[in-house]
Amino acid sequence: MALGKPGTPGTPGKRVSSWLGLISLGAAAALVAVACADGEPPAQHTAAHPQARHTAAPPPARHTTVHPPARQSVAHPPVPPSGCTATVTLVESWPGGYRGSATISNAGGRPMRDWYIQWIMPPGVTLTQAWNGTPMQSGPVAMIHAPAGKPALPPGATVSDIGFVGAAASPPAFTQITCG
Repeated sequence: MALGKPGTPGTPGKRVSSWLGLISLGAAAALVAVACADGEPPAQHTAAHPQARHTAAPPPARHTTVHPPARQSVAHPPVPPSGCTATVTLVESWPGGYRGSATISNAGGRPMRDWYIQWIMPPGVTLTQAWNGTPMQSGPVAMIHAPAGKPALPPGATVSDIGFVGAAASPPAFTQITCG
């Protein structure tokens, strides 16, 4: 099929040109609609366009964007980072020493690998020995780690047979107990 010159009335070239104009107009309208949906005004540009050949053009459509209400923050109660609870208790004391016990419970939904219990002791108090755990101390910070043979604490499980002894001039207090 032979196409006539573009712009010649009644020729296929004129129809193709008209269709391309409509497609371009549709694409521009789609871009404006997308910009309106996003709440942004359409981008302004300064390129010159050929004058459209039509009579009485309707005024450009105005749009109103309705934004949903702002999302409100909801405060959640703090969650313990380790999902465990622990106690450290003074069992008995004597001149120059003491004996304590500790428990740890896994309150989380996953096994706790290589668990630990940590607490603060008064100055001059030392942790010298432990059973059912490995003792460590750095200054006033004392810690008992899981024993080598039992490194994992299953969910919901408690280890309550942890004991320790140490040196102290008077019965010590154990504070700031944490676990993980």
